Amino acid sequence: MLVQLALACDAQAEQQSLDRTAPPHFEAFPVSPWPPDWQYPFRATPIRPERIVYRLKGSIRQVAKVDPVLSKACRRGAFVQRLNSIFRVQSADDRPYGIGWGSGVNLHDPEKRSTLDKVYLFDRQDTGLCAVWVAPLESLRPYLDPSPSR
Repeated sequence: MLVQLALACDAQAEQQSLDRTAPPHFEAFPVSPWPPDWQYPFRATPIRPERIVYRLKGSIRQVAKVDPVLSKACRRGAFVQRLNSIFRVQSADDRPYGIGWGSGVNLHDPEKRSTLDKVYLFDRQDTGLCAVWVAPLESLRPYLDPSPSR
């Protein structure tokens, strides 16, 4: 009786043992069942030619000067463009500068610091390094971009 009980326990133990699956079992599919992690290609923001208003032949330093008071106001958000870089200056060093005119076009100036005969060029707006370059309107007329709007 004891022998039969021992054999029954061994048979029951064999039934309850689980066979582990081998690692090749997980590679049974010809392709992965999970969708791949998509990595979209890098696309630079296009600079539309119809938004470039002035094309400078040299550096911006030749036509404009940094105004420290307006630059400080720009960092506070009190003297900024209405739409950041919707109109641009293309300089020889290819840095994008946004434009706001003293007449109020694309310029948010609640403290009324602008004048009609000036053009305000914004470098790195919306950062703590915002610099406002001020140029007389007449000095930028030779650099006016003659390409037609589309």
